Amino acid sequence: MTSERRALGQASLAYTWWGASAIFWNELGSVAPIDQLAWRVLTACLYLTVGGVFFAKRLQAAGIEASLFTSSTVRAYLTTRHIAYGVSASLMIAANWALFLWAVSNDQAVEAALGYFLMPILTVALGVGLLGERLRVLQVGALVLCVIGIGWTIVVVGRLPLIALSVAATFALYGLLRKQGPWDAISGLTFETGILVPLFLVILVVRGVSGEAIFGDGSTVTPVLIVLTGVVTMVPLIAFASASKRVSLSILGLLQYINPTLQFFVGWQVLGEVVQADRLIGFGWIWAALVLIVVDEVLSQRPVDGGVARSDERLVHRGERLTSKEPSVRRER
Repeated sequence: MTSERRALGQASLAYTWWGASAIFWNELGSVAPIDQLAWRVLTACLYLTVGGVFFAKRLQAAGIEASLFTSSTVRAYLTTRHIAYGVSASLMIAANWALFLWAVSNDQAVEAALGYFLMPILTVALGVGLLGERLRVLQVGALVLCVIGIGWTIVVVGRLPLIALSVAATFALYGLLRKQGPWDAISGLTFETGILVPLFLVILVVRGVSGEAIFGDGSTVTPVLIVLTGVVTMVPLIAFASASKRVSLSILGLLQYINPTLQFFVGWQVLGEVVQADRLIGFGWIWAALVLIVVDEVLSQRPVDGGVARSDERLVHRGERLTSKEPSVRRER
């Protein structure tokens, strides 16, 4: 499997994982959203640090960008550019987590799903507008179908969905920072969660001392779920961070519809939220767009990031070498 195809699989894994994660966070409903956020930051940072110290080489072999944590690499990361991107990314992902957890705990999972439907459009706009990425014909068609579906859904809702817009904006900006930033997957995520650890550690201590149930309802299952918050947080973020370096922001944006589609069905069928029949029409437009994306990838037969195929992957037809006529998407390392 080429690195580009592997990256496409990593992105799909991340979005599928996020789409189904509302089930997990609903099970942890006895823990307040602020405490859920604190536990996921603390445990994810712990797991990422252990992974960076002991398993960096294995992660690299699996196609995940990871630097072995040594004194020299740590010093190399202490630059203005690394710190600026790391702090900005940590603020965006923390805000996105907080909004999502609040929505799930307040029976707003479907509204959060709308936010993740809006997010790909913002992501594609950032890729085309800021990074100069180009869309193929079927990708443009998919984007048009997405815009129609989102427009219909907003009309049905009958109001400006502030939660949805906030969810969309924070993660779209996080994706841009991840795409352009200098961090590799593991080191960057460790920094992003690590910079948040002191704040949320203080929050947990203060709330625990004041008598808040930071460990939930005291059942035997809840502590296990708290320990797993780091895994549920870390796995899709690693996959997304690794994929974002190899896949264009436009493709990442269009694939993001896997997440809200699953999230919508979880909120509707699993969590029992009421969904108006008219909203299904909007989702139908978006699902048609997903079909176009899949068809485009099958027909293109070229690396998903729009780059020129390597010599051992070039297609030959009637003696002529077929390569992409599109310029390669600029990669920032």
